[in-house]
Amino acid sequence: MCPHFRKYVKAIDNNCIKIIRSLNRVKSRNLSLVARETEMPPALVHYYYDKLARRGILKLNVDINLEKLGLTPVVIMAKPFYNAIDQAEKALKTIDYWREISRCYLSDQTYYYCYYAIPTEKKRLFENFIKELKQRKIIDKLQVYWKPRKEHSNPNFQWFDTKNKQWNFEWNEWIEEVLTYVSSSPKEVSIEGALEKESYAPLDETDFFILRKIEEDTEVTFKDLALMLGVTPPTIRYHYYKHLVNYGIIRGYKPSIYPYPKQFAHLSIVKIKFDTPQKLEAFIKSLEEKPFVQQVMIYEKELLLLMKTYILIDQLPGFIRALTQLHAQQVVSKYSWCLIDPEKDWEQLLPAKLYVKGKWQYPHENYIKALDTIKQ
Repeated sequence: MCPHFRKYVKAIDNNCIKIIRSLNRVKSRNLSLVARETEMPPALVHYYYDKLARRGILKLNVDINLEKLGLTPVVIMAKPFYNAIDQAEKALKTIDYWREISRCYLSDQTYYYCYYAIPTEKKRLFENFIKELKQRKIIDKLQVYWKPRKEHSNPNFQWFDTKNKQWNFEWNEWIEEVLTYVSSSPKEVSIEGALEKESYAPLDETDFFILRKIEEDTEVTFKDLALMLGVTPPTIRYHYYKHLVNYGIIRGYKPSIYPYPKQFAHLSIVKIKFDTPQKLEAFIKSLEEKPFVQQVMIYEKELLLLMKTYILIDQLPGFIRALTQLHAQQVVSKYSWCLIDPEKDWEQLLPAKLYVKGKWQYPHENYIKALDTIKQ
């Protein structure tokens, strides 16, 4: 075991698992609540949290209700023309409202996985822009999934042996767990389809400033924000609780974990199709606290799951073998997976410059003109 990996596993123990599990439950950045729920001394909780964050094992994210901001989430899978891979990347980033863009490799093909949050009333303009990319032969194939359901699987160190400081990847046990959930699931499972329509909650400049800074750094304090804005901490507290929390824009906080060093792991996008809602929901249930899950997007209309995974390189065959067995057991209808290029994996914050006087600006003509600067 190399020193860097040894340093990672040495930092993980039962207290870490307990703290991350509590963070998933309380959905707060207030570590005093975590200390109270875990019955651990506050100083000890802060010590473990700081250690995990400092070593890059834990990152706390704010959970923003995009639709409350007047934004509609959409995931697209785009295959660029064989001679326009870099052009496609630039074109897909032309729209300021992208949240995630990843270049992926599937056999001898390249794809882009993109997650956008588009101003709700501008959906048609966004679709027109994507059509323009196809007409200009920048994108060859395209799959669009509007309003996917984002599922939080609460990843944790479930397969880590804290006593012996080693990982035990129980792929066969996971297969049995999925099969058990399928066999015990009710015959009728309600699938919501599209998300319920949210009422739009416009923010003032102070609200949006606070939201953007918290998205950038969840550990920023009210005192820090007050100094930045030149106001008092009670003013920040009022806007945070009375607007961002009360309007349902901030739904809470959720931890992401990176249980092993990035140089030893593969990021990938897995696309899984199911033939019944029961099998889809049973599979989702089985992902709870699994260490390999980073993000889960559900598109109920097509009984489709898009999952971002983070798996040790030598465990990737075991994961693919497990999916193959679930396919053989007729739980999974079909699946495909592609590796993410770690050098071409980006995330972006909300585009603050386009939120003006409580409304989102969408300079569609500028986006189209920008395409002219992209060499074919």
